Amino acid sequence: MKTTTHFSLPLSRFDLNLLPSDARQVGTPNFNAAVIAHFTKEYSSKDSIALVSVDDAEIFVTTFPRGTSPIDFVLSMLQQGQIKESIPLLEMINKVKADDIQTLYNLGIAYSELGQLDEAIIRLKRVVKLEPNHSHAWTGIGVAYERLGNQTSALEAFQHAISANPKDGYAHRNLGAQYLNSGIYLEGLSHMRKARTALPHDAQTTYGLACALELVGGEENTSEADELYKVVIERWPSAPFAENARTARTQMAQKSLRAKTDTGFRPDVMMYIAGALETFQKVGPKKRQEIALEIALLGQSGLDVHDSEQKYKLKTLPGKFSGLHLLAVMYTAFKQIDPTLDSGADFQQEFDSALSMHKL
Repeated sequence: MKTTTHFSLPLSRFDLNLLPSDARQVGTPNFNAAVIAHFTKEYSSKDSIALVSVDDAEIFVTTFPRGTSPIDFVLSMLQQGQIKESIPLLEMINKVKADDIQTLYNLGIAYSELGQLDEAIIRLKRVVKLEPNHSHAWTGIGVAYERLGNQTSALEAFQHAISANPKDGYAHRNLGAQYLNSGIYLEGLSHMRKARTALPHDAQTTYGLACALELVGGEENTSEADELYKVVIERWPSAPFAENARTARTQMAQKSLRAKTDTGFRPDVMMYIAGALETFQKVGPKKRQEIALEIALLGQSGLDVHDSEQKYKLKTLPGKFSGLHLLAVMYTAFKQIDPTLDSGADFQQEFDSALSMHKL
């Protein structure tokens, strides 16, 4: 399978005899045109197409399989995650087509992803100079400034993006995150809602809206946040945000559980833990570990700790259990296996009380 090739050649090493006699004066328009024609013809005979550019010191050549659009070829590389490898090719295309917006935009985004943020901003600002309403380029500028820690410039860029295209979901998502990080929660929530309207199938956007709802607070918002966290877990179980969503649901449940008592202490949880301590003493460490693992796996989809119905079954333990009961059992197992493990719950008060009873 043919691939791209890329090389540069110092002008001092190029054989001028390969060019017509009237085109051998280095630096002249005739020379540059003849060099481009020479390499284009040479690679055409090899069933390839060549992009050629000439500056004051070197000749740059990039070849592509015939029938391939150079920019489409590079875009396919970007889609496959070959960001670093794509940059020389994008630069090559940019030398030939200096003001091509698609090339400049993708070059800017590639540089941003590699952390070369100044280079990214230069390319993306060139895009918005050529096309002021290019909302994606404005969003890219905002992301680059955000990565540089320049929050003011990032905010301005995201606002430009939304002015250019009020329906740009990525712009709303990034601007919403800016407001949330600055503690302006209601404004952040507004933009996150607009982002999800535009990007209903995007995991990051769904997770971002859930976070915004939780930060704003209130019973209705918290309930909606919990439902959205569940959507993230169920629809995108392998996404980076799924684990964050699981943790968030558990923490929200903990706050809710504590809020239902005047002291924050849960006698029902204490009794569940006391029962787990007795069970683990009977079945031994190996069985205890199996029980904890099964509950942990079951909990990946979220345990409903607010419903007292005994609707869960385990292979490792007989009977039926409520979600809160299972969470207390898992917490107990983790505390015995390794107190530093995070079970996603904070039942320390109840555990201490149950442990005191168990020792009597």
